[in-house]
Amino acid sequence: MPILVPDLHPRFLAYCDGSSLANPGGPGATGFVVLDRALRAIRFGASRYAEDGPFAVTNNRMELRAVLEAVEGIPPGGSVRLTVDSLYVQNSLSKWIHAWRRRGWTTTAGGQVLNRDLIEATDSRLRDLRVSWQWVRGHDGHPVNEVVDRLAQAAARDVPGPDEAEVVEALRAAGVLDDAP
Repeated sequence: MPILVPDLHPRFLAYCDGSSLANPGGPGATGFVVLDRALRAIRFGASRYAEDGPFAVTNNRMELRAVLEAVEGIPPGGSVRLTVDSLYVQNSLSKWIHAWRRRGWTTTAGGQVLNRDLIEATDSRLRDLRVSWQWVRGHDGHPVNEVVDRLAQAAARDVPGPDEAEVVEALRAAGVLDDAP
C-alpha cells in the first residue's frame, strides 16, 4: 500500500491525464508533467496507444497509465504529490484496492475488477514512494491539468502537443514554478 503522507512540500509534483478518442476502442494516450523541485527539473511526455495488449483502450486505462509513466524515474522513498482529474484513479489506488484484494479482486457486485493489471503495476510502484493525492476538476482551468490533457489529446490524435515552453508556462500559472529550471 502506498504511504499516504500529509507532506505539504513534496519533492516531486506529478500531473497526469489520459484520453481515449473512442471509449472503448481508442486510440488513446497519456500525458504527464513531473516537476522535481529539489533539482529544478521538469520531465514531461505523452504516449500513444492504438492498442493496449489484450485490453480495449479506454479513458480509465489511459488515466492509470499516465500515473505509471509519471512516477517512473522517481527514486524510491521520494515524496510525490499526484494531481489527477480522475476520481476513479485516485480512489482505485488509495481506497478501493484494499477491499478488492480482500475479496480476491472482485467488486462488491461480484464482478472482476477492471484494469487490475494496471492497478497492481501502479500500486507496486507507488509502494516505494511517499504519496499524496490532489484531485482537480477536469477541463476547469487548472493550468497544468489543461496542459497534460492537451499532451494526451495530441498524442491520441498523433499530432504535435505542447512543448517545453508551454509546460513551463502552465507550471508558472499554477504557482509552482517561479522561473524556468
